[in-house]
Amino acid sequence: MNELKAVLLVGGEATRLQPLSNNEPKALLPIRQLPIIEYMFEKFVEVGIDNFLLIAADKHREQWENYNNITNYKVEVFYEKQKYGTAGFIINNLDLFPDIFICANGDLLMDLNLDFFLDTISKTEASILSTIEVADPSRFGLVVLDDNNLVKEFIEKPQDLSLGNTISTGLYFFRLEDLKQFNSVLSKQISFEKDVFPSLSKLSLLTNCSLQGELFDVGTRDSYIEANCRDNDYWVHPSAIVHETVQLKQSVIMENSEVGENSLIVNSIISPEVKLEPNSIIEDEIIC
Repeated sequence: MNELKAVLLVGGEATRLQPLSNNEPKALLPIRQLPIIEYMFEKFVEVGIDNFLLIAADKHREQWENYNNITNYKVEVFYEKQKYGTAGFIINNLDLFPDIFICANGDLLMDLNLDFFLDTISKTEASILSTIEVADPSRFGLVVLDDNNLVKEFIEKPQDLSLGNTISTGLYFFRLEDLKQFNSVLSKQISFEKDVFPSLSKLSLLTNCSLQGELFDVGTRDSYIEANCRDNDYWVHPSAIVHETVQLKQSVIMENSEVGENSLIVNSIISPEVKLEPNSIIEDEIIC
């Protein structure tokens, strides 16, 4: 396996998925029967990276320790006692990290050509931001590149395509010596996009790697349902009991749940252990 380590940012809370996410970090929420983080692990292992460092919220320490006791992946978890933005923990604890490492958002589903990303790393002497082109960049932060493929500017939620449609994938490669050029203190929020990357760009220490594939954020009810129902109109956990008269439309029924006869479930998530009475009508909800 590749000695390169992947640092995954898993402090997200998925507030738009509450109450499903009340007691779980977003990265441990299941898509079908597998936690989101394990889809990330699988993609990295496919290209030879099997050593992972996670940066998690201290409030989720128990959940991550429980996970680490059962996973077969090589995982070390650092806990952030306060939220200091996407980059704060790394920038202020550089001594915890190797000289070079990959960094990625750990609560996304991604299907990118990581082999090309690794090849680019081997040929580049700077830190790397990877990008992808999308049809509608208005939901994302736009990345503007110069003629030398260096990162020139970041624009939050652009209103049109006049500056292109290139967005960050949330997948980076860092050289520790580059990050040391960014000075900070842990008393404020530090963002990769707003603070670190612009600083590195001015020093010509951040280059671009254009990737192909797809990114999928599962942070809303609709996108979470879509991820589970990718090849059907609904998904039912094997342990759930759903009466044959139930109508399911674009919905997810999670483990050990029961849905009584003649019920209608539309665009909804039925959380684990929920028991729905006969003739229930659930639409556009998360039921816990």
